[in-house]
Amino acid sequence: MVVERLKPKESLGFLTWKVSRLMTNSLAARFVETGVEITVEQWRALIPLFKIDGMTQGHLCEILSQEKTGVSRLVAALEKRGLVRREFSRKDRRVKYIYITDKGRDLLDFTVEMVLAKRDDHIKHIDPEDLEICKRVLWQIIEPTLDGECLSCQDENDSREKK
Repeated sequence: MVVERLKPKESLGFLTWKVSRLMTNSLAARFVETGVEITVEQWRALIPLFKIDGMTQGHLCEILSQEKTGVSRLVAALEKRGLVRREFSRKDRRVKYIYITDKGRDLLDFTVEMVLAKRDDHIKHIDPEDLEICKRVLWQIIEPTLDGECLSCQDENDSREKK
């Protein structure tokens, strides 16, 4: 039978999906415990906006690897909570720029340590060398799929963080 050839422990797609779900669900539970009223997906969207304030909604779609309608709903929810604001371009009303608010920055400041602690809790039993190999291999899969603009954005963020 064909389905017998599917082996979850050997499937990179399954393994990466499962790890992502486990970490997302764990972090969502932590947000609920601490009274943080935001989804993990919304929280993740704040990070690139914190790093590059005033990016277009289209650029945010590329960074998040999500469709326009999903990001539009995500940004609308963030805007409703006062975490971001959108402004139309003066040159082209179809283009919207997104800016993180002080409330959004405060939320990231408040949550970043709990997010890092949750991440560290998930990986504490993994040999550091194995973890580095895992991250390097995953990046080798991701990097070829990114366009030049997204890569230059990542390089810019990396160099800012090193300063």
